[in-house]
Amino acid sequence: MAPLDNGTFALIFGDSFRETGLRGEWMSPVGVVAQLVNGIIEIIRPLNAGDKVEQLLDYPHVDGLTLIPSDMINIDGTLYMQGMWNRGIGNVLHTEIWKSTDNGRTWASLGTTPTTYLSGMGDLISWERGQDGYIYVVSSSFKRDHPVYLSRFMLDNIADRSAWEVFNPATGSWSTSGAPILSGVQAGEMNLRFIDGHWVLAMFNEQTLQIEVRVSDTLAQNWNSVPVAVVARHGSWTNEQTPLNFSQPYGAYIVPGSTLANMDIVISQWNTFNNSRYNSTQFNVKGLDTYFGVDKPAIQAPEVVSVEEQPAAAVEEQVLEDALLEQATN
Repeated sequence: MAPLDNGTFALIFGDSFRETGLRGEWMSPVGVVAQLVNGIIEIIRPLNAGDKVEQLLDYPHVDGLTLIPSDMINIDGTLYMQGMWNRGIGNVLHTEIWKSTDNGRTWASLGTTPTTYLSGMGDLISWERGQDGYIYVVSSSFKRDHPVYLSRFMLDNIADRSAWEVFNPATGSWSTSGAPILSGVQAGEMNLRFIDGHWVLAMFNEQTLQIEVRVSDTLAQNWNSVPVAVVARHGSWTNEQTPLNFSQPYGAYIVPGSTLANMDIVISQWNTFNNSRYNSTQFNVKGLDTYFGVDKPAIQAPEVVSVEEQPAAAVEEQVLEDALLEQATN
């Protein structure tokens, strides 16, 4: 998601279909323009021109080919989008960056990056502009099986990822290589945003099957010691869908205008057994400022945000989803 103007913002989605149950015309990526009305996301119109949502880039879905967007950013009125070309989800061929100067109606390619870049650890990204002018990037593979890396670049180098600098938390240095800033996780889709003077990292962690939020006033550091707030946790489809039983979640996308005290996060969900549920849900999270000790001594407040992080055994639903992610390479 990225802010536009007059309180509106753009949302971009990956694989989408005209009909329910993953049937009908296959489109990816697609986008809409939305706004918050009394705290609820209200879709206004398609991001593309016209009154019907269309695929934003013109290409055929042949032999499982699909473009999955990682993230979008608005820099001085120009939108930039990074996406991963997949031949079957999880089998990334290469990545690409586009820009739009007409609020997302049309897009022009800035260039592609091979998966050999950072050994694939730069395929899935999220980015945010820092106060120092750098654009900072968190990244991982699109396998939900690796840690998180941190890079940075100036806008002039957006199309040349060989010019991006990678951070090494052990040495505090930036160079063409680096080391993870967050280990011990299996990073899935993630979102990096600068909110209320703090860096917010929201992500799906395959290891715990949770949507997790981490907040720190320092980005270039080792994030392993940063506390974790759990927004949603996987549970059985046979149970009522609640934040603590939200079956097969993925993605964690912060709505523009969010604060630490009152944050809206869009989380996706896919029932890979029968495709009966394949959609995104808005979560409203209150109290992250208190939990992370913002503007106060950094003392956790478990009574404000329930946090319990522990490795989760592979469940049948997740095993099936992983099989679908990997089927193109088998």
